[in-house]
Amino acid sequence: MRVLLLSMPDCTPHFNLRRWRPPNMAMASIAANIQGHEVRIGDLIMRREGVKQTIQGLMEDYKPEVVGLSAMSFQFATARRIATLIKKIKKETITILGGYHATLLYDELCLTEDSRPFDFILRGEGESSFGELLEALEGKRGLDTILGLSYRQGDGFIHNPPRPPEDLEKIKLPDRTKRLWSGNHFNGYILDIVESSRGCTMPCSFCCMDKMYGKRFRTYSIPRVIEDITNCKKLGTGYLIFSDDNFALDIKRFEKLCDAIVEAGHNDIRYIIQASSSGIASSETLAEKMAKAGFHIVFLGIENASEKNLKRLRKGNILEKTRLAVKKLHDNNILITGGIILGNPEDTEEDIANNYSFLKELDVDFYADQILTPYPKTPVRDEMLQMDLITNKEDYSRYNTFWANIRTRYLSSTEIQFFRWKYNNLHNENMLATKTFIKNHPFWYFCTAYIWRPLSRLRNLLFGENLSEWERFQRDVRRAEELNHFPDLCEETP
Repeated sequence: MRVLLLSMPDCTPHFNLRRWRPPNMAMASIAANIQGHEVRIGDLIMRREGVKQTIQGLMEDYKPEVVGLSAMSFQFATARRIATLIKKIKKETITILGGYHATLLYDELCLTEDSRPFDFILRGEGESSFGELLEALEGKRGLDTILGLSYRQGDGFIHNPPRPPEDLEKIKLPDRTKRLWSGNHFNGYILDIVESSRGCTMPCSFCCMDKMYGKRFRTYSIPRVIEDITNCKKLGTGYLIFSDDNFALDIKRFEKLCDAIVEAGHNDIRYIIQASSSGIASSETLAEKMAKAGFHIVFLGIENASEKNLKRLRKGNILEKTRLAVKKLHDNNILITGGIILGNPEDTEEDIANNYSFLKELDVDFYADQILTPYPKTPVRDEMLQMDLITNKEDYSRYNTFWANIRTRYLSSTEIQFFRWKYNNLHNENMLATKTFIKNHPFWYFCTAYIWRPLSRLRNLLFGENLSEWERFQRDVRRAEELNHFPDLCEETP
């Protein structure tokens, strides 16, 4: 059978698409584990302009018999429109929905019209179940034998029992050669994604990752990770993101992987990971080994500057560990993206401002300032529903950590959105101007500090951009609103 795997074009407004476009690694993993079929991967993030035309072209040229669509919750509306378009072009095409949204909300989804353009829903990890579904479509097994599958029967859906987490030893290496398009890049380098583990044991109340990967920490063997990096290098990759939920859950393993990367000669490319402050702070030797192995940027889970909020988020009092982790990383010339979560139930403007002051105090290189999002099936959502603090309960297209879907006891959704914008802009010049950033990118810093930013100010003066603070905020909100608006797909509603 001809199989087309599609990832969605939607992205969070935090991302600067001119600087980076990451490919979808999960699709490459599923493609590698499908045997006996012709498979292609369409990363629609690479074809954001003219999505409808792209889909029409794929249906005409490739003529897929089966189309798998993967979507996070904020991408689901786009996935539904694309599936509707596919059915309109060729009704017989089999459509399969997978990913986080399908896994989290399959039951609710199947009771509404939103499920209409989908024939099947795959919950959880898809490496085994997708291939098994293809076998069923060929008549080689029954649909009722496939764990994690939801399928139509009469006017409703049958939900098979959930699939246990995959045995990672049985998963084949991702096949990135199945991708239809290039364009995955970061700052001029080819960018790709690998994974070394799945699952996280942390109790964070705001996270829904455990619904996909479980609470058990599963790891690939280090030789397997090295082989995957080797494959990426053959494709010319210069930057690699590790998709692991928390890279610092097993420090001894992390250090062994660093040593293996150096031994294999793979420290000639740069790595980006996300990790907890506690994990990074716990080792005297880890940061040095990371630097030798080529780890260049760490998304650090700082989460908040308030002990009260850290306790509510189930992070514990990690402030001193965060300070220590930042010092260890910066001492080894590793850049830090500081992840903070704004809009906690008791937050005031002062609390939001304090988070930015904390990032400035730490000399954090980049800010990942996210607004608390009440993802389905998370403790945070249950808590905020109980407190009547969720202002948007149903429009999941805004559940991407950029938009305020909640209020606090003291701030409205609009005020949270505004204060995030205000203090991000006030502290914007701290980014790309830290000591560690200047060490890593002296020429980039010179261009930013002495050419780009002065010219931007001059342009605003010359061309009369004398807008008030509120007018500039509204202008930037409109631009963010337009980012994931695909006008050619708007007519495609079930």
